[in-house]
Amino acid sequence: MPGFIRAGFSSFKKKRRLPSSDRTSIQSQVDSLIKQLAATEARFFNIIGQTADSIIIVDKKGLVIFANPAAARLFGRPEKDFLGKPFGYPLDRGKAEEIEVSQADGQTRTGEMQVVDIIWQDQPAFLVTIRDITERKQAEKLKLEVEKHIRLDKLKDDFINTVSHELRTPLSITKEAVSLILEKVPGDINSQQTEILEIARTNIERLARIINSLLDVSKMEAGKADLKKGEIDLAAMIRMIAQAFEPKARDKGLELRVALPETGIRVYADEDKLNQIFTNLVDNAVKFTRQGYIEIAAEEKEKEFICFVRDSGIGIEPLDLPKIFDKFTQFGRKDGPGEKGTGLGLSIVKGLVELHRGRIWAESEPGRGTTVTFSLPKLSFEERLNEYVSTMIQEAAGRKGYFSVLIFSLANLEEFSQESREKTERAVAEIEDLLRNSLRRSGDSVLYDKGSFYLILPDTKKKDAPFVLERMRENVGQYIAANEFLKERTRLETRVLSYPEEAVELGKWVSD
Repeated sequence: MPGFIRAGFSSFKKKRRLPSSDRTSIQSQVDSLIKQLAATEARFFNIIGQTADSIIIVDKKGLVIFANPAAARLFGRPEKDFLGKPFGYPLDRGKAEEIEVSQADGQTRTGEMQVVDIIWQDQPAFLVTIRDITERKQAEKLKLEVEKHIRLDKLKDDFINTVSHELRTPLSITKEAVSLILEKVPGDINSQQTEILEIARTNIERLARIINSLLDVSKMEAGKADLKKGEIDLAAMIRMIAQAFEPKARDKGLELRVALPETGIRVYADEDKLNQIFTNLVDNAVKFTRQGYIEIAAEEKEKEFICFVRDSGIGIEPLDLPKIFDKFTQFGRKDGPGEKGTGLGLSIVKGLVELHRGRIWAESEPGRGTTVTFSLPKLSFEERLNEYVSTMIQEAAGRKGYFSVLIFSLANLEEFSQESREKTERAVAEIEDLLRNSLRRSGDSVLYDKGSFYLILPDTKKKDAPFVLERMRENVGQYIAANEFLKERTRLETRVLSYPEEAVELGKWVSD
C-alpha cells in the first residue's frame, strides 16, 4: 500500500508541472502518510500474528493467500506451505461449523470455523477464522462420561439398597423359621432333617453377611457412613477379639498371638467400626492360613497409632497385591468346599480406615503369609475436644437434644509437678482411671489436658448434671485425701457446662 501511494504521486508529478516549493510540501505529506500507513500495517499484522485464533485468507478460486502463525500451529505445518494451496474445506458463509483438522504428525484437533466475505488487496476474498476447541470438546466429552458414571453408580447404589432392604425382612423370617424347627418347637425332626436344616441356616447366615456387606459398601461410597467416636481402650478391644477367634484358630491348629505395649493404648475412634476392621482382618487371616500363626498387634507412634494383622498363610502374588482392597476380589480361593467370602471384607476395611482419616496397606509373599497394616491419626486434646463437642452440638441441635460437660481441675498443678513429675503423672493417670471407671454409660467419655479432666456426658440434662458431678467429686476427693503427695498440695475445682443452656460458650471451644 505505501508503494502504491508513492507510485501514484510520481505519476501525478509527471503530468502536472508544480512549483518546487509545492512539490516539496506535497512530498513531505506523502512521506508522512506512507509512514503512518506502514505503521498501521505493521500493527495490523502484529495483532494477527499474536491472536490465538487461526486467520486464513482464501481467494475466490479457493486458494490460500495468507495464513497467520496460529493457523500454522493448528494445522501443524509452516505458514509458507499454505500459500497457493487449496484450502480444502467448504466455505459456507454465516454460521460457525466444527471441523476436524488433521495435523502433519497424524494427530487430529477440533476447530470452530467461521467464514465471511472481505476485500483483500482490492480483490474479493474469504476471511476464515478457526478457533481451536479441542480441549473444550475433550472437557465436554469427559463431563458426559463422568455424568454417565454418576448415573450408573446411582442406579447401582439404588439397586443394592433396594434389593438389600427387600431381602433382609424375608431372610430374617426364614432364618427364624429354620431356627424354630431346629429347636424342635413345632415337633421332633430326625437327624437327616437336622443336617439339611443346619446347612440351610449356615447359608442363610452367609447370605445375611453378604447383604450387610453390600449395605456397608453402599453407605461408605455414598458418604453416608457416620462415625460415633469416643475414647477406646484399644488393647482391651484387641484382647477381646483374639479371645473370640481363639476357638476357631485352635480348631485349625493355629497359634493366635497378641503383641501390645505394657502401658496400654487409648485411641479416639468409632468403637463398633474399629471392631469391624479388626474382626474382618482376623477372620480373613484365619480363613487363608492352614498352619502356623496369626498375630494381632498395635503400637503408639509420635503422630499415629499403627495396627496390623499378620499371618503365615498362603500369601498373595505380587501382581494381585495392588487389587487386594478392590470390591468383589478374592485371591487364593478355590472351588469346592472350604472357606468362602464375599470379596467385600477388605474393601469395607479400607473404607472404614479412610473414614477415620487413616492409611492402610498390605505386604505379602506367596507361601509365606500376609501382613495388613493400618494407621489411625493421633489427635491432640484440642482436636479431640473439638470433634466431640461439634459432633454432639450437631446431633443435639438436629433432634433438640442435650448434653453436659463436667470439668474437674487440680489447682496448683504446675507448682507441685515441679516437686515430683513422676508422682504427679502417676496421680493424674490414677484419677483419670477413677473417673473413667465411675462412668455408667458406654457413650460417656473422659479427656485430660493440663490439670483438667473433661467428662463428656451425652443425653444428660443440666438439671441432672449436678448429681453426677457430686458423685464424681466425692470419689476424686477421697482419692486426693488418701494420697500423701496430693492432699496438702492441691484442691479440686469443678464446673458444669450444658447444652443448650451454655451453647455459646461450648461453641467457643469448637471455633477456637
